[in-house]
Amino acid sequence: MYVAITGRGKAKVVQFCEQHRIPGTKKKKTIVLRTLGNYEKMLEENPNIITELKEKAKVLTNLEKKKKQEISTSLFRFGHSLVKKLWEEMHLDTLFEEELSKILFSLVVYRLGSSYTNFRTNRKTPFANLDSVSYQDFYHLLEILAEKKEEIVQHLGKFFNKKTSRSNEMAYYHISSYNYNSYWKDLHGSPHFFLQKEKEDFPFSMVLLLDRNGIPISYDLFTKKFVLEQQLEEVKQKLNLEKLVILSANRNKVEQGEYILPVNFLDLPFSLQLQIISEEDWKITEKEEETGEILSKEKTVSFDKHLKVYVSWSKKRAFRDYVEGNQKNGYYYISTNDFSIENSEMLKIFQHIWNIEEKFRITHVDFERKHIRGHFCLCFLCLCIIRYFQYLLGSEGKVTVPMIYANKAISNPMALIQGNHENAVVHPIHLTNSYLKLAKLLGMKEIEENMGLREFESCVKIHFKL
Repeated sequence: MYVAITGRGKAKVVQFCEQHRIPGTKKKKTIVLRTLGNYEKMLEENPNIITELKEKAKVLTNLEKKKKQEISTSLFRFGHSLVKKLWEEMHLDTLFEEELSKILFSLVVYRLGSSYTNFRTNRKTPFANLDSVSYQDFYHLLEILAEKKEEIVQHLGKFFNKKTSRSNEMAYYHISSYNYNSYWKDLHGSPHFFLQKEKEDFPFSMVLLLDRNGIPISYDLFTKKFVLEQQLEEVKQKLNLEKLVILSANRNKVEQGEYILPVNFLDLPFSLQLQIISEEDWKITEKEEETGEILSKEKTVSFDKHLKVYVSWSKKRAFRDYVEGNQKNGYYYISTNDFSIENSEMLKIFQHIWNIEEKFRITHVDFERKHIRGHFCLCFLCLCIIRYFQYLLGSEGKVTVPMIYANKAISNPMALIQGNHENAVVHPIHLTNSYLKLAKLLGMKEIEENMGLREFESCVKIHFKL
């Protein structure tokens, strides 16, 4: 606000005015707030009127600024408070220097709460008190992670042995292939085993070991082919496992051992096909209450006590298959040679490995071989954290909860903060049920509506920079 004298001669007037920039231009628009009176008459009555009005304009401007500050709003994400709480429980800070631990924490949050393919910077609506990571720090951390891989795996193993129902009775062994394309700056994977082409830059395979809750136990990267049976035996001895079941491997390449893998209907023995298409022995798992229409069903068929196939059908999947034109007609088949594995467990473990290659993908990043190993260690840590959240959400593994609910617990919650500093009021929004449940299970204080900023910070253990 300022004092303006406009007009000519005896028509001059004194006004309070403001100027605002016209959007998209460098021009300014003058707005008259108030016309105070004729210039000559006001000057005749009070020779110091202009000076006094200028001082008044300053006071009014400061009051308006203060009023705007009092009602100013800020918006931050705070779902990473869950990761911070678990980070402390896991004592991950003990593995790294303080600055490296902060960088690692930021990268884990960005990957879990922003994007599984491109993470290094904060979102448009930022995570509170997290800074973007420079490329120099990013690459340096990857090198450190590559060196500390075994130490990290063992550290996480001790935590999950204590906090979950993990046992050495049985574990699952998943194999997938990856390649880094330096031209497209893209690291991607597929569930197939050693299917790389010569033109690819860095082809390699990863074997991922999972417990019965779907939480990773360890992993290894291979740039050359290896004897699968020999590798399985080495893993069993190293981790003192009684049984190791292979997931998504080609059955023809496994001469011995247990496996679980999806199959196509046409690849099954004819006798099994007849059992599947028969209307007998189906168990209805979901039905429309009003019409009685079957929405989903399942059955188990076997062949010579050497092969068991779990079959499931759903109307929802049938519609999707029809749209995609894949001729699966809503059916899904999982086979195993281990009759001791329950159907529910086969379903659960396959949900845990579904599209798991995406969890190790990254785009728009220049990598060297030494960085790739660190990248996989970072992704392994992220997968352990999100799987543990799924484990907690599913009542300690009793129910399978999709990963998206755990991801949304991190990415969705926001704090709308009105005012500044000590007088600020926080309105939590987009609170998911998964966030509230995890916060309670992790022992965090309960969040309420209209909390003071300092009180809210004590609940989520995050400092908000306004």
